[in-house]
Amino acid sequence: MARAAIPTTLLATVLLAAALPSSFAGDQVVVYRCTDRDGHVTIQNDLACPAGQRQEKQVIDAPPPLPAYVPREVRMPEVVAAEHAQLDRLVAEAVPDPVPEAERTPPPALYQCRTWDGQDYLTEDETPAQRCAPLQVVGIDGTSLPAARACERVVDQCTAVPEEALCRSWRQRVGEAEFRWRFAGSLDGEKRLEYETLAATLANSTCAAP
Repeated sequence: MARAAIPTTLLATVLLAAALPSSFAGDQVVVYRCTDRDGHVTIQNDLACPAGQRQEKQVIDAPPPLPAYVPREVRMPEVVAAEHAQLDRLVAEAVPDPVPEAERTPPPALYQCRTWDGQDYLTEDETPAQRCAPLQVVGIDGTSLPAARACERVVDQCTAVPEEALCRSWRQRVGEAEFRWRFAGSLDGEKRLEYETLAATLANSTCAAP
């Protein structure tokens, strides 16, 4: 039994997808729609259908190649340099100055917390954060209502980091903050300031590396 014909919109999408791999070879691509005796349809570009199959041919104009990507630093070097300089000034004003080794004190207390969905984090805030955990909404007949939204107010579970683990946890916290900043991009002022501040706190404490 022959298969049903492919809808026109779907066929157009398939034809375009088939043409893309050859889009850089020339200005046009020839796409063949081949139907065998059992009604099976295959789409191929620049290759005629095998003998005995019904063939439909369509010529598609290949799209022009996309322009080469040019980084913002290359397109606007003076603007980017000014942004970096401004961010450097903001960080220098906010981050505490280095403390002599003899004046260093233990770092602030840390708390190891976990959110309702199993995300762990370290914080200096001894008051656990509250979050809104989503709830499944169902109708009076018990069926799920995906479009409906509801949540339950929950509190993060937090415990104080033991004194013997405080230095290790502070180094972990600084490393995580640096990763968030580097991953976000060098011009993310908020994340860079967070990292620089935490790094200075660690450096000015008795947990600093000798």
